Amino acid sequence: MDGFGRTAKKLRISVTDRCNMRCVYCMPSNNVDWFEQENILNFHEINRVVRILADLGIVKVRLTGGEPLVRPNVPTLIKLISQIPKIVHIGMTTNGIGLQANALKLKNAGLHSVNVSLDTLKENRFKAINGVNGLDKVLEGIQVANDVGLRVKLNVVVIRGWNDDEVIEFTALSRKTNFTVRFIEFMPLDGTSMWNNHLVVTKAEIIKKLDSEGIEIFPVCNDFSEPARLFTFNDNKGSLGFIPSISEPFCTNCDRIRLTSDGRLLTCLYEKPGTDLKGLLRSGKSDEAIKLSILNSIEHKPEGIIKLIRSKSLRPSMNLMHRIGG
Repeated sequence: MDGFGRTAKKLRISVTDRCNMRCVYCMPSNNVDWFEQENILNFHEINRVVRILADLGIVKVRLTGGEPLVRPNVPTLIKLISQIPKIVHIGMTTNGIGLQANALKLKNAGLHSVNVSLDTLKENRFKAINGVNGLDKVLEGIQVANDVGLRVKLNVVVIRGWNDDEVIEFTALSRKTNFTVRFIEFMPLDGTSMWNNHLVVTKAEIIKKLDSEGIEIFPVCNDFSEPARLFTFNDNKGSLGFIPSISEPFCTNCDRIRLTSDGRLLTCLYEKPGTDLKGLLRSGKSDEAIKLSILNSIEHKPEGIIKLIRSKSLRPSMNLMHRIGG
């Protein structure tokens, strides 16, 4: 438990800082300073950290990046984590490019769900936002993931002037497929330093847009430790989620911590530099010594983005999402 009374139960693991896309709200557009491969945690080290954290109360794990599927043999890591008795759910956040080729292997290794980043349904706009072509490949990957039995959610970072005119199309997609579509407010974690408050399209704006189109949505029973506020339709076909991290921060219910690919423990997206677990692992420290370091870090977890908003301290590139994981 941290100093604000929040208990950590979920772990995000960034398995790599590398990515095969260059999304405008995430990755630097050029001259990316990648981590050297010897400086990222190997699977044995990651698995050891997860086992230690499971003993401390972590029950859910999500693999992120960068793009997790650009790291070779990720199913091997999933299999290791799935064998930890106290871990009840393993998810992955991916851009979907590698899903078609890997979905079945991921499922068989023990993965339960995938959150797929999909910010546009228009081919020409896809390259403008993501830096590469590949919309058809992502859509095919989503279908394959669903077919093999992975639970699928779609993440849409809504940016004014870029894709905010597609809210109705994404809503229709949820109705058609029964996937949860989650609209995410643009956060200042961008590598391009483009973030400003004007680009943020809020939950309230999107709901107003839906209402103007005669689309009624109704809140469902929410787990307030989850970042998304969920809504459904009167016939329960499809669902929408809103992650209003700027307009309605949910820091008071945050139960997540993060392990970066270079071995730092972050208790908040905006924490710097975090706790160097890699140094403890590679210097031969015992599990008990690592536990004490983790507990000390969590005790000092910052209040979160809500404090930055109150103090009007938000600015572009406060941290780099591709290095810390979502």
